[in-house]
Amino acid sequence: MAVIKDVAKLAGVSVGTVSKYLNTPELLREDKREAVEDAIQKLNYRPNLFARNLRVQDSKTIAVIAQEIRNPFHAALFNTIRKEAMKYNYSVVLYSINDVNGNIDTLFESLPLHYFSGLVLCYFHDMEQSIAFAKRHDKVPMVIMSNSDRYFNEYDSAKIIHADFTLGIEKVCEYLISRGNKNIAYIGCKTKDTAHEPKLKGFLMTMEKYGLKPHSITRLEKEYTMETGYESAGQILKCGTLPDAILSDTDIMAVGALNCLRDHNIKVPDDLMLASCDNIEFARYCCPRLTTVNVPIEAMSIKAVELLVAQMEDKPHLSTGTSFELELIIRESTK
Repeated sequence: MAVIKDVAKLAGVSVGTVSKYLNTPELLREDKREAVEDAIQKLNYRPNLFARNLRVQDSKTIAVIAQEIRNPFHAALFNTIRKEAMKYNYSVVLYSINDVNGNIDTLFESLPLHYFSGLVLCYFHDMEQSIAFAKRHDKVPMVIMSNSDRYFNEYDSAKIIHADFTLGIEKVCEYLISRGNKNIAYIGCKTKDTAHEPKLKGFLMTMEKYGLKPHSITRLEKEYTMETGYESAGQILKCGTLPDAILSDTDIMAVGALNCLRDHNIKVPDDLMLASCDNIEFARYCCPRLTTVNVPIEAMSIKAVELLVAQMEDKPHLSTGTSFELELIIRESTK
């Protein structure tokens, strides 16, 4: 593959002249412009746009680091960030942390970190790694979307968007208990940040508050998918005794669990109740519709872009982070 030096040699000009042709061809004399054009055609040269942007350090591109692209929760997050960034004339590139086994740094081996104008970290399942990454690259404009307020003290709080997932799960768990459910099963996934899993923490704290013990806790080492939810519900059914309710820490798993229960002729909510967290679109349209906790992902994403643009363009921004409330949404799966 031809490089810029090859073009310069064939055209009989300097590399700087070829670079000027690629950026401002109107400033070149006609003879040199024609020589460069002829060399480019003969060599079938294609300029490296990424490299050009790296030199000027203004790619007008934002990198979004999400957990799993297939999850509707992260898809909604990315779509909102993408549309909001367009208003400021920025494009967005989406990375899935699952593609590199959870190692954020590996994502930037082919395209260096400093190519991007800024980053939004939405890696909720390993907040410790997100904070550590942000500290290592503190010169890069960056916003972190956090699942717990504990990280305000570990990083620049003005660069954190926060929603209290622990409190969200507490709300839905308390509602299940208020409906007479004492024997509650919990399903989720094991994460790398096992010491600080806010949703599981909220469930256990609430059960202890009311003097209750979980029916079971099923956390597979898999991704948050409908298939994982289906398998988790299947494991609960193997326990022999049916719980009063199942609390899933994501809607996408709850939809899978709902289908598993239906396949085993267990009716929701007649035989047991089902609730979850996120309020993705599936939760509003499955049957029965899911009781869940609304994570205001659109509002959080818009605020993330606002804070990031303020950093990238050196504009005034908030001195402290932004927190969002999680609202309990009651639907048919618990009625």
